[in-house]
Amino acid sequence: MNAPASLGICTHLPSACSHAASRTPVPMDGPDSRCPECRSRLLPFGGSTATSTTLPLPILAAALVGLLVLAAAVAWWFLRPAAQTDPAPARVAAGPAIASSGPASSRVAPAGTRLLRVHGSNTVGARLAPALLEAFLREDGYSEFSLQPGARPEERRLLARSADGRSSVEVELHAHGTATAFTGLASGVTDVGVASRPIKPEELAGTKSLGDLSAAGSEHVIALDGVAVIVHPGNPVSRLSLEQLRRLFAGQVKDWAEVGGTPGPVSVHARDDQSGTWDTFKSLVMGKEALVTTARRHEDSGQLSEAVALDPQAIGFIGLPYVRNARAVAVSDGAAAPLRPSRFTVATEDYPLSRRLFLYVSPKAPELARRFANFAVSDEAQRVADAQGFIGQVPDTADATAASPAADLPPVYRSLTGEARRLSVNLRFLNGSDRLDNKARRDLDRIVKLLERSASKNEKVLLLGFSDNAGGTCVNQRLSQQRADTVATELATYGVRPAVIHGFGPAAPVAANDSPAGRERNRRVEVWLTSRPVTAPRAEACK
Repeated sequence: MNAPASLGICTHLPSACSHAASRTPVPMDGPDSRCPECRSRLLPFGGSTATSTTLPLPILAAALVGLLVLAAAVAWWFLRPAAQTDPAPARVAAGPAIASSGPASSRVAPAGTRLLRVHGSNTVGARLAPALLEAFLREDGYSEFSLQPGARPEERRLLARSADGRSSVEVELHAHGTATAFTGLASGVTDVGVASRPIKPEELAGTKSLGDLSAAGSEHVIALDGVAVIVHPGNPVSRLSLEQLRRLFAGQVKDWAEVGGTPGPVSVHARDDQSGTWDTFKSLVMGKEALVTTARRHEDSGQLSEAVALDPQAIGFIGLPYVRNARAVAVSDGAAAPLRPSRFTVATEDYPLSRRLFLYVSPKAPELARRFANFAVSDEAQRVADAQGFIGQVPDTADATAASPAADLPPVYRSLTGEARRLSVNLRFLNGSDRLDNKARRDLDRIVKLLERSASKNEKVLLLGFSDNAGGTCVNQRLSQQRADTVATELATYGVRPAVIHGFGPAAPVAANDSPAGRERNRRVEVWLTSRPVTAPRAEACK
């Protein structure tokens, strides 16, 4: 009778093979078996049913003793010279200690192989980071790739080798949550931190010895994402306000009938505490309210999405690429119209639960890590992000009917934008300042490239500035004008002179002004293009 076949896992990248993406075991006929879909080599699966031949116990014992003696000799040989040299000083983080979570890295790459350690967000690490790394390494001359499972489901190794076999890179990918990006950087076990939220003040203090990680050369926005609120496809609820979401996830709304759904208990699903997705949701939705204690917590984004898609009573939140078989509802904030997460609403960050995905790297990081960071914000990398279901940052346009989510638009605004096209980008500023943030500075380069590629050289640029409503109307009017002027000054250095530079103060909010996140979204400069003649409106008198 034939022995049962072994099982194996495809070693190709998830972006290239559905077997690799799902980690589905497939039959192996022998050690050289390959994936039936992509023909990549199979790695034996732990659940294999392969038969084995049992050796006599004395022979096994003798072999084991021999191996132990050999291992001790090799360890003594390599450790002896290291003990005669001065050890490298330990990297100690300045400022308050950051509690570590997730397994630390102690891996050393084989001789002749460069090691790159990328730790942090599951949202970034599951799909986007491997795809970006493959594109980067291909550009660097590598052509043979395999993605191998690690000790835990959230840990993998990407192996790359040049065609001639003389050069290789091993990338250690750990996706235990955004918080672990900064603990890893602080403790020196991470070269590149990936995050689905910006670095916190206490994390900045804890990584002070690495330099200012919030500076332009260290903080990189690599893509945009929308935190989608998902329900079962058969749930009749199609839109929810931020207040309704807060009450649902806090357990204050216990029955779907209270928000217009079919009567039945609400089942809440949420990401785990290490997740940047949870940090974003907590900041944008929950505020001071605690998550209901009966919520089912998930470390993996795909598992959460699948659980909600199978439960008619369920509600959860997830990164935009993981909606899959569930259904995303429209979300409203304050007086703004409800919006579903889409390419345009997330790219402009008008969608209430849009967020930025970050990469952090120290100026002291290895050269390979710094070059990867620079690649990750390139136009090519943004196209990779698009292909993985995230939102790239290369600007696109939409007409006025699709591009104005504000509920109350001033007549002057309607007149200026009626036949214009809005770019899928909002330029934002540092808190309480008219200085552009790191993303906005890169976005200016992208806008200029788009204008250079534009088929019509007669297109005019409109810069429309807005503020939140904190403070007096006149102060906000001046601040919105100053922000539009700042963008115009920057564009002038590229030879672009806008036809309209106008501030609208706190008019046309896209979010409620009762939270820091909402006020930040309202502080923006929109960029519009028009081919028709346009006259700049007179500045509004303000006393």
